Amino acid sequence: MTLTVCLQGKDGLVLASDSRGTFGDPRGVTAQNDTIKKIYLIRNIGILSAGSQQGNMIIEEVASITESENIKDVTKVMEKVREVGRRKFNEWFPTFPFLPTPGQNAAFMRPTLQLTVAGYDVEKKIPRMYSMVSNFDFSPNLHDFGFALGGVAQYALYLLNRLFSVDMDIESLKQLVAYVVTETATQDGKVGGPVQMAVIPPKGDAYMINNEEVTSIVIKNEERSKGLKGLFRRG
Repeated sequence: MTLTVCLQGKDGLVLASDSRGTFGDPRGVTAQNDTIKKIYLIRNIGILSAGSQQGNMIIEEVASITESENIKDVTKVMEKVREVGRRKFNEWFPTFPFLPTPGQNAAFMRPTLQLTVAGYDVEKKIPRMYSMVSNFDFSPNLHDFGFALGGVAQYALYLLNRLFSVDMDIESLKQLVAYVVTETATQDGKVGGPVQMAVIPPKGDAYMINNEEVTSIVIKNEERSKGLKGLFRRG
């Protein structure tokens, strides 16, 4: 499974994910791999992938189109993601329904893939976060409330409702997205592995945060978390 997070702050967007891929029916025996890439950068645009493993092939084709057509706006990239995603899924799964029908085996439906596309519409420097899910024909959803989540989102949603604010800066958002991912991993084994993180500034290209910096952020968050245990202790 997966957790993907995108947060909008006053000076940029921060994206993060775990690195765990879970294989098999979660109701039974499963295997996992903690080296799955879930954040992709195309120029000044970030794409987060959650769910089935077809996402990387869709993103690779979108990256090629974006370069050849010199696309810079996140909304136009989102439109290409939807176009390619719909075409590929109709090619790969032509006889599979989007969602299970009554009495049908749920295994015989299209796999669930969620793609989150984040960045800026360059000319007006407007931040945008879109998500789309394969089971709804990749119809786009605009997240205009400051964050977008994918995968195992319940714990992350609770934490963001408590801790997130759109006036936070990039450095604060880095700490928060790392905390959200690692805290979710403590509660749900389908999320785990190293935290991946990227930043999208209003101007210029998006960039990945190196492993050393991410590790440092996670360690500092662990120290902060220790203070919570004694928060309500009397005396």
